[in-house]
Parts: sequence; C-alpha cells; structure tokens
Amino acid sequence: MEQTIKIRLLGSIGKIYEESKDCKLESAFFEKATNELTELSNYFGISSIQSLLVAMVFSLNYKGDRVDFNDLIDYFDCNPMKLLEYSDDFENLYSKGILIKEKSIHRINLALSNNQFTINEKVTEAILNNMPLPQLGDEGISDVIELLEKIYKLGEQRDEDEITTVDLFIRTSRLIKSNVQFPLIKMLDDFDFKTEDKYVYLYIIWKTLSGNESIDVDRTTKGIFDNPIQKIKYVQKIMSKENDLIHQNLIEIIESKFLNDTEIKLSEKSYKLIEDCGLKLFTKRKVIQNNIIEPSKIFAKTLYFNDTETKQLVILKKLLQDNNFTEAQNRLEMKGLPKGITALLHGFPGTGKTETVFQIARETNREIIKVDISQSKSMWFGESEKIIKRIFTNYKLYSKDCELKPILLFNEADAIIGKRKEIGNSNIDQTENTIQNILLEELENLDGIFLATTNLVKNLDSAFERRFLFKIEFQKPEISIKAKIWNSKLPNLSENECNTLANRFDFSGGQIDNIIRKNEIYEIIHGISIDFNNIVEFCNAELLLKNKSVKVGFTKA
Repeated sequence: MEQTIKIRLLGSIGKIYEESKDCKLESAFFEKATNELTELSNYFGISSIQSLLVAMVFSLNYKGDRVDFNDLIDYFDCNPMKLLEYSDDFENLYSKGILIKEKSIHRINLALSNNQFTINEKVTEAILNNMPLPQLGDEGISDVIELLEKIYKLGEQRDEDEITTVDLFIRTSRLIKSNVQFPLIKMLDDFDFKTEDKYVYLYIIWKTLSGNESIDVDRTTKGIFDNPIQKIKYVQKIMSKENDLIHQNLIEIIESKFLNDTEIKLSEKSYKLIEDCGLKLFTKRKVIQNNIIEPSKIFAKTLYFNDTETKQLVILKKLLQDNNFTEAQNRLEMKGLPKGITALLHGFPGTGKTETVFQIARETNREIIKVDISQSKSMWFGESEKIIKRIFTNYKLYSKDCELKPILLFNEADAIIGKRKEIGNSNIDQTENTIQNILLEELENLDGIFLATTNLVKNLDSAFERRFLFKIEFQKPEISIKAKIWNSKLPNLSENECNTLANRFDFSGGQIDNIIRKNEIYEIIHGISIDFNNIVEFCNAELLLKNKSVKVGFTKA
C-alpha cells in the first residue's frame, strides 16, 4: 500500500535526524541518507543540504527549541567554518518562507551566529495534514495599501533592531515577488531596481499616503541600514544623483544647506505612474486643505473702484472664466509663451486688494490657496527655501484634483518680492535671495493662476516685474467712490450725510469697515441704532488713533 505524504516525510525527517548525529557533515552521511534527502528535496523543491537543514530545524523545533547556528554545530560535531559554507542555503530557505528567522539577543553580533530558526507553521500543518507544500508567500493581502503597510512595518522592525537590514530586504523582495498582481508592484518590479531602492520607493509612497510630502534622508536611512558605512554610501549616491530612483526621475531631492536636512519626495512622474496604477493619492488635498478657501463660502460683497481699476479687473475676471482661461492657456502654449496667469495687486493698505481676489474667486468659482508669507519665512535656516518650493509643489498636486484651476494667493507678499540683497556674508540675506530665485523660477514655469498683494510696490525687485502679467494699482478711493461705499455700508444715511463723510474723512475701504464694525458693536451693547453724529465720532476716533490721541465718550460734531 502506497505511503501517504505524511508518513513518507516524517519518516525521512526522523531518519535524517538520527543519521546526522555527529556526522561532521562529511560526504559519507549524504551518501547514506540519499533517499531521505531526495524525498524532502522533491517535496520542497530544494537541494540536499537544504533538505538536511529543514529536517534538523523541524526535529529540534519539536523538542521545544528554536534552532541557532551553535545548536547545529554541536549536533553535527562539525567545524563551524564547515557550516558557514552553507550560509546561502539558510538565506534561501528563509527567502522561500520555509524557515522563519528571528534575531537572538544573547549571541554576539556576527552574521548568521545570532539568528534563530523555526520551521514555518504552514509547512508543519501541510505535512501533518497529508497535504502538498502550500504557497508560502504572504497570503491574505487584499490590496496594495495593505501590502505597503506591511512593508513599512518591516522597516519599523528594522529600526527597532528586531530584524537586520538583510532580513528587511529579503522579506521586502519576497513580498514584491509574491504580489506582482498589483499594478504598482508589477511596475516597480519591471524597473529591476536593487532591493534597497525598491524598499525606499515603497516607503516614500507609504509616507506620502500618510500625509508626508517628503521624507528626511538621514533619518530614513538610519532606520534602514544597520551598517553605518552602507548607510553613508547610499546617502552619497542620492546626493550625487547616482541613485537609480533619481536616474528614472521617480524621486526628487529637496535641496538643503546641510546634508542632514536633505529631504526626498516623489516626482511628478511618480505621481502619474502611481495614479495610472490605480492608487489615488488622496493626501495631496490633505496637505494644504487648511489653507483652502472654497468659493461657495466667500460672502458676496460689492466693491467700488475707479474707472482704471475697474477696466483692469474686468479683464482679469473675464480671463479667469473657465472657457476663456482654457483657450488663453492653449494659445499661449502654442506660441511658446508662458501660460501661467499672474497678477500683482498693489497700492495703499485697506483699498480692497485681498477682498478683490476673494470676489474674483467667488464669481469664477475657483478655490483659493492662501499663503501667509509671514508664516513661510521660517526662523530655521534653510527651512524657508523648502517651504516655498513645497507651496508650489502642493499647488501643482492639488490642481490635478480640481475641476477648475485654483488661485494661488500670496497675501501681503512684500517680504518675498522686495529688492534682492547684495551678496555678502549674511546668511539671512543669502537665504532671502535663494527664496526669491525659487519664486522667480516657479513663476516662469507656472501652469496655473498666481495672484499676489502688496502695499510696497516701490520696493518691488525688477526681476519680478516681467513675471507679473497684470499689475493693478489700487488708489485710495475718490470722494464719489467713498460716498458710494458709505451708502452701501450704512443705507440709512442720507446722500448728503454720505457725501459729508466722504469729503471730511480720507478713509480707505478698510477704515470704513472699522467704523461699520464699531456701529454694530454699539447697537449690540446699547440696543439702539446710532445717529449720524455718532458715526462722525467714530470717524474722529479713527483719526485720533492714528495720532495716538485719546478721547472718550460721544459728543456732537
């Protein structure tokens, strides 16, 4: 009667275990155990020496112990160097998933000497259940997100010294080879990169999905490589742009003044390839969502301008209507001209520059990505350059998710578009010049809408003049315009009262808004509507504040 798989394999393993005691790994043993080793080799698809190792780990595990290098030396009574000849066989069995490897904390830190092995539980279950060898790759991975998380967690184990760098790369390679059904993994496998590059690339993708646009090169490589020399060599290849991921334009370096501040991120090519593979990088919107102003949430306001301002703003507003914008970009591109639409709104404070941008966005149904320049000028040396570069990178990525191209607004941009400093020894001056150079380059290559506001156009660096397609000056409102503003804000006032206020007080629209706010507050506190004389008093107080004078109470004008 033909023996079952279980009986044949357990019998072969048992005999190998018995015959190999004190065998010194000499050829006589292999000749004596040929039939049993062949039985295991046929079942597992491995060599004779690998079959011996499997049989030994299997047997010793059932004695209740993990198996390490020293256990086998003692059992075989062999020269340690003899067993070391088979180091590749250990790794092969581990890479196939037949053996599970763990790091011992009790051994000295030498290759192979501090590894402990157990037989894969799936192997023992298959044999004891009289079944063929199962698929030993990582099963149960339902989608590529789960796979990326598993690979990332391997990196965490490496960072905690639970596994070695070699373990990390072997397991990563095995996961990639057993999951090429996912388009992203198939694409990466087709590039035929080294395993360390594959791991780094998948790591960056996972971090990007987790909301990090870039990763720190020094910190990341410290977690990957347990050998400092390997780590340094890998970083040097990245910095010198000799790395294959950079050659294939899959990652980009975010330049920094100091090596340990360098960051890398996915390139535009990578974003396209990843999305073509069906993986949507939703976090692109998350990166900047706190700075987004939705057009539907902008309160409609009537703004008043002189004829010159109105004429220019009407052109800009019509240009940003979807059909006109698309046609303009196509025509400019066909003629080899920059297709980005840029405008500088400059003039006195409080004349409605920022509010004008808001109303244009509302009327053209475009989102605004508002950038506070004062927050972008970081106190940390070198960070400002990264922040400015990241602003435009995020804008490009976010734009891809938008039906209409959003407006990138640099509000109060005085600090970043002012005249460049003379080259000297000041690190601050050099940093500010670098920021401006980055901005000039980004505006030159812009594929979108960039609007900036400033109060100090006289300090504008000449290099920015040609970068702005529209330069719209906001004057302090004329008397007739101010009268209309007063009437729109306080419709209860008579035409004569509005004209009186317009003639008497040289206020900008922003200052008039201050008066209106005080009016609302007064009505809330006192529960009554105020009269024209109170409005005049508010106006006088606004002037007195400018002169740092103090006056209390309400009086007749």
